[in-house]
Amino acid sequence: MPRSDDYKAAIALAVAELKNLNPKRLENRTGAQHFVEDAQEGLIVSYFGQARRITWPEVRVTPGNGAGEISLPEQILILHYLLKASGEPLTGRTIDFRQVPEGGFYWSAFVSRAKKPLLETFGHDLTLYGKVAASLGGESLPLGDAAARFMAFPRVSITHVLWGGDEEFAPEATILFDETIPQYFPTEDIAALSGASVYRLMGAAHKFRENR
Repeated sequence: MPRSDDYKAAIALAVAELKNLNPKRLENRTGAQHFVEDAQEGLIVSYFGQARRITWPEVRVTPGNGAGEISLPEQILILHYLLKASGEPLTGRTIDFRQVPEGGFYWSAFVSRAKKPLLETFGHDLTLYGKVAASLGGESLPLGDAAARFMAFPRVSITHVLWGGDEEFAPEATILFDETIPQYFPTEDIAALSGASVYRLMGAAHKFRENR
């Protein structure tokens, strides 16, 4: 697993590159909103429906209100999105992880970060999945036995599809992406983003179960 120092090094590299870019020029291809306030300017980008604020010239990521802290892994995803976003619109045609560049190489990381936790948490409780997904802005889709699509970023969608198990078959799940996702993230980040899409649901599921 990456260490804190590894995350910080990745953030430092991304910040150094972004400092040389004009945030206004990133607005169209990222779907972010440009702003200017006092001596600062920057972008506000949606991350799973929550506003994230990136300010220049220091290039810092904070919540939408500008106060508080954002986790290091989330900062990396946001910064890398700003750097790599091509502006290509969503096509609506989906691919799975093995169809992204070097998906086979990162397959085990993808399974441990995303697919396995998704199955362990919701494979035997699709009703809970539906409730949690809806509460977090997921768009229900007629796929599998339960499915929802989330907008991770303005130009990046992630879809969970689950099949309930029975006496003969174990539960199964897959995670799909718009075919344009390689134009927004390298494969390692796609695995990390997939995990992030599941972990937020797991946290919400825990609260749902506590309130039952």
